[in-house]
Amino acid sequence: MSNFLQVFRVLFSAILVSASIPNEFFLLGCPYITLISLVPLYIALSECSSYKSAFRIGALHTFSVHLFSSFWLAFFKDFAIFTLGASAVGTGLLGGILGRMLYVPYARHGDRKKPVKEAEPKWSQKYLAEGAGRAAYAIPFRVFWFSCTYTLYEWYKASGTGFLAYPWGTLSSSAFPWRLFMQIADLTGTYGVSFLFALCSAVCAEGLLLLKRAPNLIAPHASLSALKCTAHVCIALFALSFLYGAFQYAKPRTPEKTLNAVLVQQNSNPWNESSDEASIIASEKLSEEKIDALKAKGKNVHLVVWSEGVLRHSFPSGQAYYSLYPPEEPLLEFIKRMNVPFIIGGPYVADGEIRRLSNASLLFDAEGSFRGAYEKIHLVPFAEVLPGEEYEWAVNLMDKLVGISAGWKAGDQYVLFDIPCEWSEGRAKRASKIVSLAKGAEDEEAKDETPLVRVSAPVCFGDAFPSDVCGPLHRYGSDVFINITDDSWSNTKSAEYQHFVIASYRAIEYRTTLVRSTNAGYSVVLDPAGKLVADMPLFKRDALAVSIPVYKHSTTVYALFGNWLPFVFGVLIIAYCLYVSLAFVFGDDFIYETH
Repeated sequence: MSNFLQVFRVLFSAILVSASIPNEFFLLGCPYITLISLVPLYIALSECSSYKSAFRIGALHTFSVHLFSSFWLAFFKDFAIFTLGASAVGTGLLGGILGRMLYVPYARHGDRKKPVKEAEPKWSQKYLAEGAGRAAYAIPFRVFWFSCTYTLYEWYKASGTGFLAYPWGTLSSSAFPWRLFMQIADLTGTYGVSFLFALCSAVCAEGLLLLKRAPNLIAPHASLSALKCTAHVCIALFALSFLYGAFQYAKPRTPEKTLNAVLVQQNSNPWNESSDEASIIASEKLSEEKIDALKAKGKNVHLVVWSEGVLRHSFPSGQAYYSLYPPEEPLLEFIKRMNVPFIIGGPYVADGEIRRLSNASLLFDAEGSFRGAYEKIHLVPFAEVLPGEEYEWAVNLMDKLVGISAGWKAGDQYVLFDIPCEWSEGRAKRASKIVSLAKGAEDEEAKDETPLVRVSAPVCFGDAFPSDVCGPLHRYGSDVFINITDDSWSNTKSAEYQHFVIASYRAIEYRTTLVRSTNAGYSVVLDPAGKLVADMPLFKRDALAVSIPVYKHSTTVYALFGNWLPFVFGVLIIAYCLYVSLAFVFGDDFIYETH
């Protein structure tokens, strides 16, 4: 019965976490649920009797969260065995390690005066000490250990595992309805948000456990006082976060430049189409309609953006092909007629001799000439990149399993595009006249040169990685993130909105404008505070004409120091584990004597 209850608690916690993350019912997530989502997991771990059972609890929890929240990976056709199956198993193994780490505060070597099989867990002795009022530190220690460890797990899962990193399924991805709360991301990244959610769950769980143990406590006031102090710290951190968020959200920000753009959402399924003709024709029609609409308002059009993977033929050799194709109006001729630069997703070959294709953002100038490409740096594991592809046996195995024998080539450069735009009307006024003291010089009227906006164009889920994709692009001078994505294969709102809310943190972390131009959704423009500037509905063939605000390039705490918060947590956790390990050398009483 106790095992069944443990499994029920773990699965219930996984359901709560999955329900809080954007899904078919709560499209942008439900942070209210997140506040208590880890309570059942905390209670289950507190009643564990061994590291082995803690491993099983952690593995079951993370495995279930992954299946419940990322179920849409099963629609990734032949790759589902890896995208959903293998990723769930991998997440479960990582969760098993999490479970063992979360169990550390409860795990002590049993009473050495008894046989090993009869030894009582030392955590039961610790509860006796707490009940007697001799361990006031225990409750806050367990609460903060749980919160820090869970946050460290989310960091490792989202970015610490390298090319296997998977930033979906995190507590922070539920926070979009609380935009004020998200503002701390420019200080801590997403991990400050996850930490506070985990902290709230831990405090609530300790309250329930204390209520359960209250009749058996010798000095209940001591434990209650410790819990109150911990809860006050939690409330204070939440209050400070919301105050800081209110300040940042209401802070006036005046754009320096304006980029008038057309974002095209062609809503086509490339897996069901034998060629790119229909997609190109539909995109051309949508583009021209919105370009004409902007011109009718007296606005110059600076850029048109199509989504990931619209083109099938690789560049630069594709220049000749698309000068003749589609027959109705060749793509390059259309771009020349529009007289506007275009960013379009398609394959790119950096080295013609090797002939390895990259998934890229392709830049065309207003004359229809191909000017350069940003190659996708972080590839989708097993779908776009094959581990061990340098070994023939690994390639043969993948070919037999899913029928693929070669992956995309990962980009190795952070490429930025300079796009001519215009000065914003609200920008600071410049001197209108230059007065020179040089002999023979005449006074001249100051002339503003045509401004340029430096655009970065991360492909697909590149906008979900702040460390190895968006962070370097920002440091190299990106003024605007323009992401091109195709998540149409998922056929679910969950996948579209989950991707969006994860990407939305990039706008706040770097205080820059985020633009997403997608095949089926969610196409949107966010300002540096995460405010919605413009958007389009999901799974609808449409285009959006929008004046994108471009702000002065700034450097935030997060941009400077990156993921410093999980690093600090990691150092503290390692230090404590080393401290506890001294018990093996000096005996179990070492820990209690040093307290």
